[in-house]
Amino acid sequence: MENWKALAFLLASGQGFVLSLSLIVRGARGPKQHIFLGLILLVLAQELLNAWGIQVHYHQQPDPFRFWNYQSYLVLPLSLWFFARLTTSPDFQFKKKYWLIYFPVLAEVGFRLFWRAYASFPNVKRPSLLENPFWFFLTEILPIAGMVIVLLVYAQKLNRFRLAWQQQLPVFSARHYLRLYGLFGFLTVLTFLWFAGVILEWPIFPVVNLLLTVCLFGLGYLGYLDHSFFMLPSLHKQKSADKPEFAQYDDLSQLQHLMAAFNQDGLHTRSRLTLEDVAAHLHLPVRYVSYLVNTHCASNFNNFVNGFRVQEVIRKLGDPKEQHKTVLAVAFESGFNSKSTFNQVFRQHTGKSPSQYLQLQK
Repeated sequence: MENWKALAFLLASGQGFVLSLSLIVRGARGPKQHIFLGLILLVLAQELLNAWGIQVHYHQQPDPFRFWNYQSYLVLPLSLWFFARLTTSPDFQFKKKYWLIYFPVLAEVGFRLFWRAYASFPNVKRPSLLENPFWFFLTEILPIAGMVIVLLVYAQKLNRFRLAWQQQLPVFSARHYLRLYGLFGFLTVLTFLWFAGVILEWPIFPVVNLLLTVCLFGLGYLGYLDHSFFMLPSLHKQKSADKPEFAQYDDLSQLQHLMAAFNQDGLHTRSRLTLEDVAAHLHLPVRYVSYLVNTHCASNFNNFVNGFRVQEVIRKLGDPKEQHKTVLAVAFESGFNSKSTFNQVFRQHTGKSPSQYLQLQK
């Protein structure tokens, strides 16, 4: 059993190294977010290689290559920060001077190598660096705190991105949710386990190693099949708008209320729904609702509402309980008030007529 476990750690870490290096090379020639995803996977692959070394007692060998001295957890929050900015903020540009932010990583690795060289002198007794509270804080506690902060910011950015992305797709499927939140969810679970193991001293590192093994294999296959799976698409640029008269409102909070009014309350199913109707439902100024739709959803009000209506039609067409109804009846129930408008809007959002869509579903 132990041999199988060591082999799994070694194979998963090897796959992680190959994938991370390919991402870094791709990022050097193209979109920079590949570099930072590659750096994240590189640290995880190093961690799993370290688990393999512990499993086979490599660390106790007479003269091992001390690959663990080249590892720094500080890479994780720094790389995730840039990855989040590059994938969710279209206007963000990575500048070469930003690489200076990684100086603490080089300082940590450099000092660890110096400490090892210093200990090799005769008659020198070298205490473990992790026994030093300040070093332990810098290399263990600080990266965890950094990951928590970055994940909180990343969550907000992903929610904003989702709201805009949903308005540019006829159907937001489970695959889209996985693409949007998959990496975030994995890193959130990993950070919680990391916190539990280091701060709370729970014996959970076997669980961490298992999670890393499964995920590196999974990410590896995803990377080979679709290297851009976790690279979010470029959305239509949102309109810039000043809102001095709406400064008292929190856009993200009100945007969530707006989406809930459609997703949960089904405002779009009302025939001849107006901007004034939505504003009254939300108890917000009409101009502010218009601002939210135009600025944060990159759409006008009619297209915004019709997007939900098309999603409602598609949902009902796939529901066995709705099969006894005609397509036109479903369209009217979803908020459309004429056959011609329905056919035109459906084609605009899906690229197919309702009859063509139904034929493909059979």
